[in-house]
Amino acid sequence: MTEKTAKNHSFQAEVSKLLDLVANSLYSEREIFLRELISNSADACEKLRYQSLSKKNILGDDVDLKINVRVSKKKKYIEIQDNGIGMTEQELIDNLGTIARSGTSKFMEAMKNKKETDVSAIGQFGVGFYSSYMVADNVEVISKGAEAEDSYLWKSNGKENYSIEKIDNKKRGTTIKLLIKKDADEFLDSFRLRSIITKYSNYIPFSIILDDLDNSKEKEEKINEGDPLWLKEKKDIKEEDYKQFYNNISFNFDEPLKTIHYNAEGVINYKALLYLPTNQPMDLFNSERKNKIKLYVQKVFITDECDEIMPNWLRFVPGVVDSQDISLNISREMLQNNPVIEKIKKGITNKVLNEISALVKKDNNKFLDFWKNFGAVIKEGLYEFNDHHEKILTLLRFENSMNKEFMSLDKYVERMVKDQKEIYYFANTDKDHIQNSPQLEAFTDKKVPVLFMTDAVDEFWLQNIGKYKDYDFKSISKGKVDLSKVGENKESKKDNDKKINNNINNLAALLKEELKDSISDVIISNRLTKSPVLLVAEESGMDINMEKLMKMHNQKTPDSKKILEINAEHPMIVKISENLSSFDHKKVSQVILDQANILDGNVLSNPTGYMESLTELFIK
Repeated sequence: MTEKTAKNHSFQAEVSKLLDLVANSLYSEREIFLRELISNSADACEKLRYQSLSKKNILGDDVDLKINVRVSKKKKYIEIQDNGIGMTEQELIDNLGTIARSGTSKFMEAMKNKKETDVSAIGQFGVGFYSSYMVADNVEVISKGAEAEDSYLWKSNGKENYSIEKIDNKKRGTTIKLLIKKDADEFLDSFRLRSIITKYSNYIPFSIILDDLDNSKEKEEKINEGDPLWLKEKKDIKEEDYKQFYNNISFNFDEPLKTIHYNAEGVINYKALLYLPTNQPMDLFNSERKNKIKLYVQKVFITDECDEIMPNWLRFVPGVVDSQDISLNISREMLQNNPVIEKIKKGITNKVLNEISALVKKDNNKFLDFWKNFGAVIKEGLYEFNDHHEKILTLLRFENSMNKEFMSLDKYVERMVKDQKEIYYFANTDKDHIQNSPQLEAFTDKKVPVLFMTDAVDEFWLQNIGKYKDYDFKSISKGKVDLSKVGENKESKKDNDKKINNNINNLAALLKEELKDSISDVIISNRLTKSPVLLVAEESGMDINMEKLMKMHNQKTPDSKKILEINAEHPMIVKISENLSSFDHKKVSQVILDQANILDGNVLSNPTGYMESLTELFIK
């Protein structure tokens, strides 16, 4: 080697925090470091194999892509070497000194708050390399890009800094050398490494060679099976093989709830191996999370960044799709708007939805657990325009006002009362507020079921769908709701014709005048039976819950005043109406509005003023 000068660099602040967490806090399942590093090596080999389709000379004489794992107990190190795409100096800085993907802070927070076994989820956030520091005091990385002339050595003890220097090295690819900690010497045993590799990486589609450097009698040996699992006949595959492959491609450590393995033959031919997870991945609601589908063409990896092959609302489904009807040298850009990809997408989407529907019939309890984990994501499919609305609508499950069961739309229609013509729902992400809201009073009394829409996405898909079968969806917190003609116990003509006391009418007129800058109207409520007041949105306005969601995300909302409903039979309202002349009109009006806001779950802008006015008005 010639004389070189190493350049020192500081880790990005977020990396430093992550390294400290990984090195000092997460000790269970430390064996996953090897899975992560082998997965990274396999990715490097897959990327190079893909590039070789269009760049014929990029492989040179080194055409056999593989991964070598070497161990020396005497010298206390492990090496993982691949002859894949390699990295340039800048790529070493970008990939090992910086975390570009979002969600890392969420990952670190989740790691601190969850059980130690959740360390297995580290790969979900693209930070797998840093798992090296669970077992190593120092890490060295030698890398040479496939089209680069120079090689570089990256070194770090996983603290605050790392160094990079140019070295003499002619071999393409990346070698990672781990100088093992004293308390991690179990990983210096070749039999231990063999078991880890076969457990996690048996179906990596490149040869994994294990070499015990201390034992000259031991020959280098390929220890992974390597043959693509998705190309095998189902009868030849064991359940543990399916599970291992699921864990390997998804970075999930749960049992797959359902394995979907099939061949599609016809106009478009492809093989698919897909999984329904049991547990919810931590990054499921990360806005930048991509699907976990790997696309192959005739066993050749093409990309794992093909958003067009699986709808985003099924992004929790990991798997592999292998088609012979796509050109081998297709570019990632050409995958967009590709008619073959579009047909495959439609096929696997229908297949997944059919399998979920089958689960409903086979084991409803398992389905409900699955729905609680993934229902909010699936409902995103109703917000976009596609051909799957009908199937998704049959899967929907909601908590409801009648019982503690989760109710389907079909079950709701069955339980509709006589002459009910709408599907009533209450949208609010605060479940406790829903259960105790005055909005429900009349519905509870008349035993009219109301569906609880508690996911933020509900407000959006409802605008897109509008109705189910012959029934419109109707928000109980928006516009007028007339239950007088619904159910067995209809109000009599006498009840309908009863006159509202003039005192109540006078109070309504007073409130409308005093609160004209805050509300659009005051009406006598026909839905309140226990509470004194209520705020509802106008029929043509934005639903109250939608407005709250928009404001929560700093989105501009149109200026919309609410309707104030008053309960003409409530003792407080009756007392105020009978003693209007003795009250300060401005103060009593504001107290009534403040009460309506409290019942609606809103924070008062002046709670002290409310308490002072309440005391002055009623405690004399």
